[in-house]
Amino acid sequence: MFKFLSFLFVILLCLTSQSVKAGCVSEFNNNNYIEAFGLCQKESQSDSDASIEAQFIMAKIYAKGHGVGRDTVQAINYLSQAAQNDHTEAMFNLAMAFELGKGVEKNINAAFEWQLKAAEKGWQKAQRKVAKMYEHGNGVQSSPIEAFNWYKKAAEQGNADSQLELGAIFIQGLSLPGKVIPKDNDKGLYWIRESANQNNVEAQFALASLIIDKKPDEAIKFYKKAAQNGNKFSMHNLASIYLKGEVVEKDLKESKYYAQMAVDVGQKSSQSILDHIAKIENQPDEIINIAKVNKVTTSVKPVIEETPTKVIKTEKVKVNNTSVNSELVTLLENTNYVIQLASMEKQSSVKAFIERHKIKDKIHVLFIPNKHRFIVLSEPKEYLTQARELQSHFNNVLSGSSWLRKTPDILALLNI
Repeated sequence: MFKFLSFLFVILLCLTSQSVKAGCVSEFNNNNYIEAFGLCQKESQSDSDASIEAQFIMAKIYAKGHGVGRDTVQAINYLSQAAQNDHTEAMFNLAMAFELGKGVEKNINAAFEWQLKAAEKGWQKAQRKVAKMYEHGNGVQSSPIEAFNWYKKAAEQGNADSQLELGAIFIQGLSLPGKVIPKDNDKGLYWIRESANQNNVEAQFALASLIIDKKPDEAIKFYKKAAQNGNKFSMHNLASIYLKGEVVEKDLKESKYYAQMAVDVGQKSSQSILDHIAKIENQPDEIINIAKVNKVTTSVKPVIEETPTKVIKTEKVKVNNTSVNSELVTLLENTNYVIQLASMEKQSSVKAFIERHKIKDKIHVLFIPNKHRFIVLSEPKEYLTQARELQSHFNNVLSGSSWLRKTPDILALLNI
C-alpha cells in the first residue's frame, strides 16, 4: 500500500511540473503577463527542461516591460542563461544585443560567436546573419565562400532574403583562389523565383527584370506583385511597358495608372510618362516618338550584371550658383547607393584619372561647389547588393579601393 501511494505521489509531481510549464508559456502567449511573470520566474529557477524556455520568456518580459518595469540588466541576465542552456532563439537575440550594444557592451566578435552557435543549431535568421558577417568581415575574417555556404543553408531552409542572395551569386558566379562557383542562370533564376514566391519584393522585381524578354507574361505578373508591394521601379517599368506596347498590347489607361502610382511614391522620372500620355490624349493626331520613354535603367537588373553607364549630357540646374547635371541629380534622388571612385580638386586630374583607368563611359563626374572638388561616381544603384557588386568591379579596375556611399549623402553635399 505504501509503495502504491508513493507511486501516485510521483505521478502527481510530474503532472504538476507539466502544468507549470504549460502555464508559463500559455499565460505569456495569452498576454497574461502578470500571471506569466510569477509562473515563469519560478520555473526558470527549477532544474526541469521547462526552465530554459521560462528563462527566455523572462528575458522577453523584462526587455519589453510586460507586467513589470522594463529592466535591461535582468533581461540580459535571463537571456544569457537561456543562451548558455542552448536555447537557439536566445543565442540569436543575445548575438544581436552584442552587435547593437543593447544592454551589454558592444562586441562584434561575441556577436559572431553567438550567431554561429545559433546557425549551427539550424536557426534560419542566424544562418543569414553569419553569411552576411562572413561576406563583410564583421566579427570574423571575410570569406566569400563561407558566406556562400551559409546563404545556401539559410536558402534551403526557406529564408527568402538568402534565396535572393544565393540566386544573385549563381547568376554572377564567384571566382576565388582555389574555389570557383560557376555562373548558372538556371539555378540563379530558381532561387530568385523561390524568394519572389515568398513575397520578397526585391526578388519579385529582380525576377521580372531578368525574364521580361523570354517570359513576358510571368515577368508582368511579378512586376505587378512588386508594384502592389510598393516597389516604385516596378510601377515605372509597367507604365513604360504598357505605353510602348512591345511586350504586351499597348494600353494607355494601364500605363497612366502605374505611372501615377509611381509618381505618388516618389518616382519622379515617371512624370515624363504622364506628360507623354497627356500629349497623346490632347493631340491624338500628333506623331510622338514613344521610344524616348525608357524603363528605369539603374535598377532593372539588380545584383546581376553591370552595363557601362553613359555620360549624360542634359540640361543643367543651379546649385549654389554652379551648374549641376540635372539628370544625374534625378538618378541620385531615385536610388539609394553609389560608388565614389575619386575626389579631386582639378578637372585636369579627373580627366587623367578617367583616361588612365579607361572608364570614360562608365562614370559620372559631379562638381561639389562648396568643397571646390570634383567627385567621380558610378551609376547609382537601388539595392545594396547591386552596389557591392559594382564596387567590387571598380576595385579590380582601379587596383585599389572605392567607396560605397549613400546617395542622400552625395545630395547633401549639393545642399539638395
